[in-house]
Formats: sequence, C-alpha cells, structure tokens
Amino acid sequence: MRAISVSGVSSVAVRSWIATSLALVLAFSALSIVYFVGLEPMLYLHDAFHDIRHSTGFPCH
Repeated sequence: MRAISVSGVSSVAVRSWIATSLALVLAFSALSIVYFVGLEPMLYLHDAFHDIRHSTGFPCH
C-alpha cells in the first residue's frame, strides 16, 4: 500500500521554513537584547554593550 500525500508541501520545505524562522527570531532577539541592555545604567554592563552596539551599527546617543 502506498502513502498518499494530501498536502502539496514536502517535509523538507517545512523543516527549512522552521529553521529559517527560528534563525530570524533568534537573531532579532539577540539584537534586541544588545539594544536594550546597552541602555542599562550599570556602568560595566553598559560599557560592554555600548561597544557591541557601535560595532553592529546601532545608534546610541
């Protein structure tokens, strides 16, 4: 007995879409953390993330 596919989307395409979506969400989350932690008043943490923000091209002042 053969299996019949009822959807036109292959499992490889779904996995690729999930991997791409996950990568985009993680990248956005990481950049958001760098942006918002760079605004923290703690001096050492602020300075570390300030340098990271400069290297990634975020505006800071």
